[in-house]
Amino acid sequence: MEEAAMKFLWIVIGAIGSLIVGILFFIVRNSISKNAMKETVSAKTDLLEKDIEHSTKELEGAESKFSILYKRVSDLRDSAKEIYVSKELFHQTIQQLNEKLDTILKFVEK
Repeated sequence: MEEAAMKFLWIVIGAIGSLIVGILFFIVRNSISKNAMKETVSAKTDLLEKDIEHSTKELEGAESKFSILYKRVSDLRDSAKEIYVSKELFHQTIQQLNEKLDTILKFVEK
């Protein structure tokens, strides 16, 4: 009977030890998993921050290019207005010259 009680005691001690090892293993594995998730999340967060910074830089570059193009278009409009005024003045000058030539031709013909 003592022998059966000793075997039963060793079985209980083994079961309790196995249960303790299983619980410790679960706790350690769970903490490692959570730590790995934290590292993964922080790595992904870092990548997202870099992507946002890159996108912000591209957006700023596009805005500066847009402002440069807007200035060029404004300059072209201003120069086109000057050209248009020049054409108008050119036509007026030609008309005046034609009138003077007509007057000169009238005197020459007489």
